[in-house]
Amino acid sequence: MLKVLVIDDEKPILSMFRLFLTAYGYHVDIAEDGKTALLLFEQEHHQIVFTDLKMPGIDGIEVLRRIRNYQNFETQVIIITGHGDMDKAIEALDLDASDFINKPVEKRALESALQRAEMRIKQNIKTMGNIIEKRRAGSTLYLEIYGKLIANPSFSSLDTLDSQSLRLSSNSIKELNIKFSDDFSINRGGIDWLVEFISSIRDSGVSITMSGLSYNYIRFFQMVGIHKIAHIVEAKDE
Repeated sequence: MLKVLVIDDEKPILSMFRLFLTAYGYHVDIAEDGKTALLLFEQEHHQIVFTDLKMPGIDGIEVLRRIRNYQNFETQVIIITGHGDMDKAIEALDLDASDFINKPVEKRALESALQRAEMRIKQNIKTMGNIIEKRRAGSTLYLEIYGKLIANPSFSSLDTLDSQSLRLSSNSIKELNIKFSDDFSINRGGIDWLVEFISSIRDSGVSITMSGLSYNYIRFFQMVGIHKIAHIVEAKDE
């Protein structure tokens, strides 16, 4: 039975999480503040942690930072965000948060975060720089992104793909299809690179489609505005 720790200073949210997570078969601990939560974590070493960002005293960012300082990268830390928390959410991604869900918490978002966390635990996925594989079929270019997308990502083939080289061949490339693997994650530098890259590609007249994102990453990409420059396909398995 996986151990889950939920941290939030709002008792109704804690009650909701305890109800659903217990029904799903998890061992659940709850804490109303970061200090209590960290004491519980030191005792139980939970595999999954949900933490609100904004709390009195030790906030969610500090909770995440201290868990990572324990050298415990196997623990999946899922951030609970509210409206206006975008900068903090991106800061959490820089600290290797595993996922995030928005308030008010939807059942589908919770299930998506749990499914992704369990997958990462089973596969023992470690944080690493990403690899982008690419292939071409006719007028369509396919990119598949594995691992954590950071600034200046590496490509699997010898030649580097950038927006300039794609613009030079845009008379023959009409569509760009970007697929994200199950272990995909991103940080601030990766977001900046992705937005700049696909904006430049779109300006050259190439249509862009994204697929493979989890339900919560789709919501996140919508919050940062990526859906305005690329068509995002809803996750097929949710």
